[in-house]
Amino acid sequence: MIDENTKRAVLEEILKSDSFKNSKLNSKLLSYLVECSIRNITPTEYSIAIDVFGKDSSFNPTEDTIVRVSVYNLRKKLERYYANTGKKAKVRVKIPKGHYEVQFFNYSKESVLNKLKNPFLFFVPLTVILAATVIFLLVKLSQLNSKPIPSGGDEEIYNLYADFIQSKNPKLISLGDDFIYFSDFSEFNTTEVRKMFRNSKINSVEEFEKFKAEDPSRENFKKLPFSFFNQAAVWPLPYIVKLLDPFGTKYIIKSASTLTSNDLKNNDIIFLGSFWTLGILSKILEDLEIDYNIIGKEKLVLKRGFNRKTGKIYIREGVPAYDHIDYCLFLKVPGPNGNPIYSFVSFYATGSVGAVKYMTDKTSLKKLKEKFNNKFPEYFMVLFKSTGYAREVLSTDVLYTEPVSPSRMKW
Repeated sequence: MIDENTKRAVLEEILKSDSFKNSKLNSKLLSYLVECSIRNITPTEYSIAIDVFGKDSSFNPTEDTIVRVSVYNLRKKLERYYANTGKKAKVRVKIPKGHYEVQFFNYSKESVLNKLKNPFLFFVPLTVILAATVIFLLVKLSQLNSKPIPSGGDEEIYNLYADFIQSKNPKLISLGDDFIYFSDFSEFNTTEVRKMFRNSKINSVEEFEKFKAEDPSRENFKKLPFSFFNQAAVWPLPYIVKLLDPFGTKYIIKSASTLTSNDLKNNDIIFLGSFWTLGILSKILEDLEIDYNIIGKEKLVLKRGFNRKTGKIYIREGVPAYDHIDYCLFLKVPGPNGNPIYSFVSFYATGSVGAVKYMTDKTSLKKLKEKFNNKFPEYFMVLFKSTGYAREVLSTDVLYTEPVSPSRMKW
């Protein structure tokens, strides 16, 4: 049993850490939840809204998610604290998922190792895994019987995406979304004008946290809890769905701004979107020595194989509502665990739609394969130029092709 004095000491140790010292909201919320634990009170979403966030009796949790979002953020902050500053703490606090009350517990590596010595800890999950494996194989066999590998011209398309279709990894289609944040959560659902911001230099949670840390006045900034997808992500999506559907491929759709390093390790991924929505996937372009500019003159710069100082520059021209030129990169590269990552990244929808249509058409793929001596490399990149008018694709041409060595990816 952990006594009151120990609980208060644990709280004090957490609050004086740098991550909590600079976050008044998280400190206030955690202090409140610990006090409820000491007094043996079960906090509710309603009581937290009133006591911590100053809401009144009109608070409606179905319309205002401030408590759920804030507790979620606090839970993640505690996890980061114990992974760094508090990694030696013997008494720890946690907030179980689906609950608001905090729990204190004794933590030690020895206790974890003792649990691992329990044979039932392995026997029961192993039994479940074996049963699940049998079911999985039966399902896969039935899928193979009902979804035969295509023959003829369609085989060109299948072979290009076979790594994605055949792999046993989970499948993920990532759509590029604008990373939007706001300054005052309490006003978000109560005022006519919502104070939302878009900074083109912030496209991932990591970049957002760095941005906040640069100025204490940004402490209350929060990422918008839902996504805004641009046309470069949405318009080419039907062609990808049409590609995968005949094979019964199961996948989930996730916004690029919420992708994590674990997502990159554990999933086969197809990305659709613009250069300013790449988020964590921008690492791919860095490793391939591809620069791009989205502020002012929009341009793409390929350095490898060209002048190392200037590179080969491609400038997007025109206005999408009228005559214009767009560029799109198709990339197939290995992820951190060798899992395939396919990317279609452009400035606007014209480029991504043009490239996706090209890369899902058997006639076009046959022409493209000729540029690789009639055999696609395991990993490669293609630069497309699309012309358009009134947001419609008029033509798409291949400007550049290059095999990609797996060693170039420095995950």
